[in-house]
Amino acid sequence: MTTQTLEPDVLIFGGGVAGLWLINQLQNQGYQCLLLETGTLGGAQTLASQGIIHGGLKYALGGALSNESEAIAGMPERWRAAMGGQGPVPLNGLDVLSDTQHLWSAGSVASRMTTFFASKMLRGRIERLRRGDYPSALANARFKGQVYRLDDLVVDTESLLDVLTAPVRPRLLRAPDLNGRLTWDERGIREVRLDGAVIRPKLSVLAAGEGNAALLDGAHARHLFTQDESQSRPLKMVLVRHRLGHSLYAHCVGASSKPRLTVTTHPLPDGSLVWYLGGDLAERGVERSDAEQIAAARTELDQLFPWLDFSGADWATLDVSRAEPRQNSLAKPDNAYARRDGDLILTWPTKLTLAPDLGDRVEALIRDHGLQPGPAMAPPDNLPQAPLGQPYWHHCFARENH
Repeated sequence: MTTQTLEPDVLIFGGGVAGLWLINQLQNQGYQCLLLETGTLGGAQTLASQGIIHGGLKYALGGALSNESEAIAGMPERWRAAMGGQGPVPLNGLDVLSDTQHLWSAGSVASRMTTFFASKMLRGRIERLRRGDYPSALANARFKGQVYRLDDLVVDTESLLDVLTAPVRPRLLRAPDLNGRLTWDERGIREVRLDGAVIRPKLSVLAAGEGNAALLDGAHARHLFTQDESQSRPLKMVLVRHRLGHSLYAHCVGASSKPRLTVTTHPLPDGSLVWYLGGDLAERGVERSDAEQIAAARTELDQLFPWLDFSGADWATLDVSRAEPRQNSLAKPDNAYARRDGDLILTWPTKLTLAPDLGDRVEALIRDHGLQPGPAMAPPDNLPQAPLGQPYWHHCFARENH
C-alpha cells in the first residue's frame, strides 16, 4: 500500500461537537484541517446530551445571577444567528426540537421564584405563562404551580451532527487505535502514523473530551498537561419511552439551586416519544444501581405528574461521563476552555451550548500562535472516514422487544 504524506495546518483530535465545530470554523477561515476520531462522530458526550442551548438562567435558581451565569447569556442568540447562516459556522437546516425551554415550580418554591423572575434584570429573558399557554404535560387542572418560558432552545443532536459533518465529510477520518502512533517533541505532536498515511500537522488541537488525557500520555506531553486540569462529572440519565403524546422541554425547580428534573423529548420512528431525564435526578443517580435509578425516576414522575399514567412505559438508564476543565468542588464550568502550549491546543467545550465560545477561543489562540492558512489541500480519498454515532434511545429499548 502506498503511504501518503498529509501536512494540514491543523489536526483536530475528537469528533464530538467541539471538534466538528472547530474544523468547520477553521476551514471557513482558510485553514486546511483534518480530524481524527477513534470511535463514532458524536458518539460520546454529544449524542448523550439533551441538546439544550441555554443562556445560563438555570444556574440562577438560587435566586441570584452570578458572573458565571451571565457569561453564557448570549449563547441562544448566537445559535439562532448561526441557524440563519450568520457567524463563523453556519447551521442552516439544523432541526430544532423546541424553540423554547420551560421552567415550572410549585408550592413555596413558586412564591420565591415569582419575586426573582419578576426582577428587572431578567426582563426579556423569562416570561411567566398563562395557564392556556402551558405545555400539554402540565395543562391539567391538578397542576397548581407556575410555568415560565425561557429564551433557550433545544436542538436535535442527530441533525446537528449532519449539519456539521456535511461540509467537511472527507476530512473526518477514522483512527480506531492511536496508541503508539504519535510522535512528540517539546512543542507538541510532530507526526501521526495511520494505515496508509502519515500526518504532519503544523498545529494540533485536542478536543477529545475524556480522550484528551490518553492522547497526552506521551513521552514529552506531561509538561503540557496535568490531571489537575480536568474533571469528570458522571451522570446516570433515565430514558422513558411512552405513547402519552406529550412533548416536554422543561426544568422543574426544586428546593435547591439545581433543577430537580430536566426533561427533553425525542421522537422515535414508530411514533412513540422518549422523555430523557436529567437534572438532580441524574446527578444523584450515580450513587444508585440501574434498577434503583429507574425506581427513583418512576417515583419522581408519579409525584410531579400524578395525572399521567406511566405504567405502560419502557425504562432505561444511560451512564454519561462529562469531561471538563477542573472547577472548585466539581462545580459546572461556565466557559469553554482552551489553552495553547507550543504547537498544541488543549480544549474542553464544557457543554454543548458553548461550542461558539470554544471556536472563538481556539481561533484567537491560533492567530496568537502566528499560524497562517496554508495552500489548499485536497482531502484524502483513500482513508476510512469516521462513522456517525447514533443516540442511545434508538436502540436501548430493542432488547425488551425480544
